[in-house]
Amino acid sequence: MNRHKRAAILVGLLLCMGASTIMQTYFSSALPAISDSFKSVSFYSWIHGSYILASSAVIILSSGLCQRFGNKKNFIIGSLLFGVGTIIAPFSSSMLHLVIARIVMGIGAGVVVPATYGIIGEHFEKEKYSAVFAAFAVVQILFNGLGSLAGGYLPQIASWQAIFYFLLLVELISFWLVFRNLSDSVHVMQLVPFQFRQHLLMIIAILLTTLGIEQAYHQQYLLLVLGAVLLFFVVWKDAKKGNILLPKEFVNDPLLRNLCLQVFLLGAFYNVCLAYLPSLMQFSMGFSADTAGNLLTVFVVFMGIGSILGGFIKISERSAILIGWSAGLVGSVFMPFFFTLAVGLLGFGSGVLMSVLLGYTATRTQGHAAGVNSTAHLIRNFGGSIGTILFQFSLNYPQQYYIWGVLILALSGAIVASVSFRFKHIANKPKA
Repeated sequence: MNRHKRAAILVGLLLCMGASTIMQTYFSSALPAISDSFKSVSFYSWIHGSYILASSAVIILSSGLCQRFGNKKNFIIGSLLFGVGTIIAPFSSSMLHLVIARIVMGIGAGVVVPATYGIIGEHFEKEKYSAVFAAFAVVQILFNGLGSLAGGYLPQIASWQAIFYFLLLVELISFWLVFRNLSDSVHVMQLVPFQFRQHLLMIIAILLTTLGIEQAYHQQYLLLVLGAVLLFFVVWKDAKKGNILLPKEFVNDPLLRNLCLQVFLLGAFYNVCLAYLPSLMQFSMGFSADTAGNLLTVFVVFMGIGSILGGFIKISERSAILIGWSAGLVGSVFMPFFFTLAVGLLGFGSGVLMSVLLGYTATRTQGHAAGVNSTAHLIRNFGGSIGTILFQFSLNYPQQYYIWGVLILALSGAIVASVSFRFKHIANKPKA
């Protein structure tokens, strides 16, 4: 495949990810106006929760379908589902109807994620993975900012539905770029007969865990415990039966398991910073809303700088990962003394890790990119969700509790990254 086609495919994948990202922060800003337009607060939290629930539940299933039917077909199906949700959302007549549209969009996103990783694995050299993931991180940051701005202004100057017309245009461009340039002649792995029962149990386990995370915000932990126990049971049974659901690399490659633990910690670290730094600045440190917003912009800008440097700097992945965790660790230590510098270091460390850690994880497979990377994607989401649950209690305590929590996350990541140096650099060499 020539360079121009690969560039077009990458742009299409970036736009697809951006379309999903922008809606998360858009609803964070626009939900009060949407709720006012419906004159209802019913299903308020489910506008967010339903999307996460639906997308998380189908990721493992769709990674298996990518192996059976190819990444292009799954990308098309997922994009069409996401597009259907985008079309029906602005015609919602109630909060419940909007939740249904979000579920359709979430299922589409869950199908697209493994296909996206599979396409990257098929058409980009492993040496380019850090640069590719740096591009994804930068687009995510950019569309997060656009979503927040759009959610604040569009409902006032036009309507809350206006975002969906822009979103549909972005999705059409993304679909056209990928569909037009992606070849049909891809290798599809031949598998044993589809194990429906195992996939159903995995979906139920992920649903219970994700729903439990949502319920834990209200101090109700039963579903989270049940979901976690069932998830552990399903993964344990899958390992005993030869990894029907999860890639075999997770059994054979200790470095990959180490990287996935770091991905979990990164999800917690990044989301805890993004979600709670504004409240820490305003409620515990007495900063104004404008000052808190400006400092959060510092975090986001330095995260973008870290992502770009992480994608193109010419040092080993493990050294770059250790630099990322070290920046986060130094930033957490500096928080009580040099807060602006600390926020910049926290953002820089998060950005480096977003590109290098996820890119390095993607190199740990020879033929199952969709499964390995979509599982890592799911692990990062779980880390972020559980981290934000645990840190919600910091709002009721002095700022030292939050600072110590962030420091412990960064220190844990640095320790786990240091341990990774004892594993072989390449454990998944192709057979001769």
